[in-house]
Amino acid sequence: MFKFLASLLLVFLPVVIFAQAKETRKINLASECEREGEAPSPRSGVEGATRAPSKEKEILLWKVPAGGSKALLPDISLVGSFAGAVFRNEPVGDQGENPSQTGFNLQGMELGLQSVIDPYVRGDIFILFQRRTAEVEEGTITTTSLPLNLQAKAGALLAKFGRENPRHLEQLNFVDTSFNNRYFFGADGFHELGVEVSELLPLPWFSETAFQFLQGENGGNFDGGRKQDFAYLGHWTNGFDVTNNLAGQLGLSGAFGFNDAGRGNGTQIYGSDLYFRWRPSERRGMKWQTEYIIRRREELAATRLEGGLSSEVTFQFARRWEGGVRYSQIGMPKEIFGRKALSTDLTFLETEFFKLRAQYNFVKTDGALQNQHEAFLQMQFNMGPHGAHSF
Repeated sequence: MFKFLASLLLVFLPVVIFAQAKETRKINLASECEREGEAPSPRSGVEGATRAPSKEKEILLWKVPAGGSKALLPDISLVGSFAGAVFRNEPVGDQGENPSQTGFNLQGMELGLQSVIDPYVRGDIFILFQRRTAEVEEGTITTTSLPLNLQAKAGALLAKFGRENPRHLEQLNFVDTSFNNRYFFGADGFHELGVEVSELLPLPWFSETAFQFLQGENGGNFDGGRKQDFAYLGHWTNGFDVTNNLAGQLGLSGAFGFNDAGRGNGTQIYGSDLYFRWRPSERRGMKWQTEYIIRRREELAATRLEGGLSSEVTFQFARRWEGGVRYSQIGMPKEIFGRKALSTDLTFLETEFFKLRAQYNFVKTDGALQNQHEAFLQMQFNMGPHGAHSF
């Protein structure tokens, strides 16, 4: 039996090699002619030599673009964030992508898959890998050609509330998210399954309104037990130029839904955000953003009203260096909980794809026996193509 199989192999192997070499020669010759803008010669032995060069190539039962299978692949990127941390008192509970222990922390490895699907929609998927978990951080299908300046999006959404919440970790100016955003929306932020419809308003400046219809799963805010307990969010953004080097943006947000304190108990969260960016040259610049959030939560015996503020300034003082200061305060107004935090950081921007960042946090919590001290050293890198960041 083995001799018989060996004999067949010796007979057919040369035939296969010859056929493959001939086919490879045809494809290479056709590719060269296509690059030169000429049709193959009738003497070249390439099928269809008298016809115009085809923009498709058959592989078994499929037709693919002349660029090959690579033309069908999405843009793939990977953003990695690692941080060394030192805490006076170790954090308790889930910290999301923020450093969570003294020592080494894998904040996340974010795999991005982005592609235009057809002339009408595009897909964007971001999968977050952490040390013991993996989840779809954001995964959406977005329309690209609706009339009346409309755009629709569906899937796993980052809630469009304020400036900080809709942004990924690598888009932040600090190692961690602000204490303000963590307190009101949780360590993982406000992201849910749902749909979004936005419209670019016909005004002489940039003005966009967005509405999101969400599943209603954000713990403590929109986690009612009834099947109809969804969440609803509205956002209005206005951008403007002050000078050639200074631009600003003003946003208003509102989210409404039902919480788990009792049947039909509601939660309303309102927010405003202000952002300025000054960029006179590649070596100098400044970014300043301030965000205020106020929450009204109906409970069994009372209604809680509490608010918080976060404000940060980042200065670029050299081509590859920038530093920042951030202040957060929870308890404006104060119902039960109060906290103040001051953060400073220094960032070395080696390239667009790699940076190092050092940060210190001082945290003072009402009723705590000790003030908290935190220090971080973060390394962040990007592999592959990645889209432009939001303004």
